[in-house]
Amino acid sequence: MQCPFCGSSSNVTETRESPDGTRRRRVCSTCKRRFTTYERVGSPGLRVEKRDGDLEPFDSEKLMIALERITAHRSVVRPEDLKRIVRDVEATLVDAGARTASWSAIARLVLGRLEAIDRVSADRLRVNYLDDDGRLRLEDAAPAEEAPPQLGLPSVE
Repeated sequence: MQCPFCGSSSNVTETRESPDGTRRRRVCSTCKRRFTTYERVGSPGLRVEKRDGDLEPFDSEKLMIALERITAHRSVVRPEDLKRIVRDVEATLVDAGARTASWSAIARLVLGRLEAIDRVSADRLRVNYLDDDGRLRLEDAAPAEEAPPQLGLPSVE
């Protein structure tokens, strides 16, 4: 590994394993500065087909940010739960052997796991990501009934 400060080689002084990968503390052999590197397992080459048909690489950090946004202000959902959901969804896609997954398939996988943890967060996800036709809908909600016209007021049409 090259030193980010001077470009010469460096030596590893400490290595620690974590659930997110490997953390290595390094020291430059020339300028003696210390720096840290992180190693994570590379993406298995999954691609996501977006709503508009574009393809982009699967990004677990992007999924994590979306889950954090959806579960904001919910004390029931812990950050460890979100990390477990992201790892489980990625592992499910890899185990299926698919090279490409649609955004809706990923949303349904996340929804199934999130429902087991927090129903309110699952409903927020359903509203945000499963509205293919552009309308706001909850699949288990009853259709809204049309209200009768009020007496004495002209109808607006």
